[in-house]
Amino acid sequence: MLYFSERLAAAKKALEYVNRVENSQCSGGTEEVLQLVFNTSVWRVYTEPAIRTANVLSSIIQIDGNLDSLEEKIFYTFVRNNVHGDSLIFGSAIALEPGLYSLYERFCPYSFKKNGSVSAFDIAVNYNYLSNGTEWYNAVRVKDFGNATVKQDSITFNASTTSLQFDQPTAKYENGHWTFPYYDCGGGDIWMVTYSAPIFDLDTNKTPIFKGVATIDIELTNVDINQCDLSDESDGGALDVFRGTHHCQATTKCVPLIGQGFRRGAYQCHCVDGYYFPVVDSSIRAYSGYDIERYIDKYFGLVTIPFRCLPCPRGCDTCVDDTPCLFPMELGIRIVVVLFAVIMIVGCCVVSFVVFKYRTQMVIKTASPIFLHLMCLGAILMCCQLFVAFPEPTDISCIIEIWPQHLGFSIMFGALIVKTWRISIIFSVGSVKRVSLPDIALLKRLSPLVSLFIIVLLVWSIVDPPSVHILTTTSSLKFFTCAVTYWHYAMYGGEALLLLFGVYLCFTVRKAPAHFNESKHITWAVYNAIILGSFIIILTQFMAVSNGPDVLYLLLLAQHQVLITITMVLIFAPKFWALYKGSGSDGEAGVTTITGRVKQQLPTTVNKLRSDVRSTAVQTDDINLEMIATRSDSIKTSKYSSKVSPLLEVPATSFKPDESNHSES
Repeated sequence: MLYFSERLAAAKKALEYVNRVENSQCSGGTEEVLQLVFNTSVWRVYTEPAIRTANVLSSIIQIDGNLDSLEEKIFYTFVRNNVHGDSLIFGSAIALEPGLYSLYERFCPYSFKKNGSVSAFDIAVNYNYLSNGTEWYNAVRVKDFGNATVKQDSITFNASTTSLQFDQPTAKYENGHWTFPYYDCGGGDIWMVTYSAPIFDLDTNKTPIFKGVATIDIELTNVDINQCDLSDESDGGALDVFRGTHHCQATTKCVPLIGQGFRRGAYQCHCVDGYYFPVVDSSIRAYSGYDIERYIDKYFGLVTIPFRCLPCPRGCDTCVDDTPCLFPMELGIRIVVVLFAVIMIVGCCVVSFVVFKYRTQMVIKTASPIFLHLMCLGAILMCCQLFVAFPEPTDISCIIEIWPQHLGFSIMFGALIVKTWRISIIFSVGSVKRVSLPDIALLKRLSPLVSLFIIVLLVWSIVDPPSVHILTTTSSLKFFTCAVTYWHYAMYGGEALLLLFGVYLCFTVRKAPAHFNESKHITWAVYNAIILGSFIIILTQFMAVSNGPDVLYLLLLAQHQVLITITMVLIFAPKFWALYKGSGSDGEAGVTTITGRVKQQLPTTVNKLRSDVRSTAVQTDDINLEMIATRSDSIKTSKYSSKVSPLLEVPATSFKPDESNHSES
């Protein structure tokens, strides 16, 4: 980390130096050097002309002992040939040690590109390349070439029958040297980097010794300085040392500009996802790196750096302005739904109070008040889901929401089905059996059902908890909703099976006596929950994408109306109507039952005895029914009333009623 920080600081200092050199008057020479290590391997392909030129001159030295055999124009031909071609090579030179070419004390032919053509001259006329400050020459001059390659070559000339044998020192890429980038002031007035390949001679020990260099110059003017961060996807380059020196702010990302050359600030700062450019009508929605670098030079350390993007509206992954991406929630609609929920809860409390007040009346007593209270409790729990779903959903609220919905369902419909199951058991046993199913026994059977729901909800909440999901409407607006997963469908399927079991029980007790016969209303309630409830669930899935969260909230209210309001009305309305008409009072003669039939008055002794045991002959805490077979001459009753009236066990000699008196139990 420390090394990286030091390298980054050096690169930034170098960039400042580049900017300063280009904007100042310079004197001739190449002493303006950037002391930075570059990745020069990407330029290796351009070094071959210099290496070949050096090896050709080394070969001539081995044959002739010097280069005097070459005319001056040959040297210029070499360097001009190295520069020709469409490549990054800007110039080429041959610099020789004094005495190697006796025509001149110092000789350095140099060619370079200029205005589409190639020019050449001897830079040694006005420039002392032998000085210690000339890196491209002296860095090679001081190298140790003891391990350089020396090969045995032979030449057979046409005028001779013998071959010329000589040792040929050969320069390789590793024997050369890359300079630091420098500014060629007075020449091309450009930034460049030079590769120098050594020209060899051999000493008496056949060891290569330095005799000069052949060079190529890579023009950096057309090489982009990439100041953006180095990523895994980006290609590496020679100037990667400048990576990470940009000044894009946290809300932006650096994008390099191609073809800008060796210049600081060749990048743009584009807004990252989730932010947008403040000037929305700008043709280029990005900050210029040149502007940022100039601002840094002028105000660095004095003020906070601007050039930041603005955050997108909530819910937008990307944006170009402040146009909202979220579907606006109508608070008025949601308040109305909550008011409905409050009314439903108050209604359930009123129903529970009425049941408690008239718990001794036959119409309430036969329906088991404790289970009627449980139905009200389950309905209230289900209504609480509307309060949880009122605000914008979160992962926590999605987990909480499933608990009142499904736990309330299990309590409400579980209580309804369990007490119906008791009636089915009572009126489906054999002729001589004793059935003991008090309310406490039914509660023990309801508890496993509710416990099963609790376990499933607990596992669901831990293993795969519900989470927020983002949906996009047809108008491209987004909204948050709780994701529907296979857990939801599994719970809906389990609840549907529970309701279908309730339908089966209603079928088995369809001919039970009046006070027991809730089967018609229970069947209606169950069919309503299955058919309309499933329809609303399916409709919710189809309308979610096109209508937004408020419609989904209204559909949730509609689902509760189907499961709660209609069920409560079907179950409790007939009972309350019977109470209102007075047909639910205990032991009254001539009273109309729930099914509309009229109870006939029996003798006082029978009525009194029936009153004493009525609490054991209906769905109360002390049901203990004994089905006693009757002879053909005993009391003639209907199939199911014979299972209740004989429980009075009145001696045949005490009372023999007419057949008309037994049309209703």
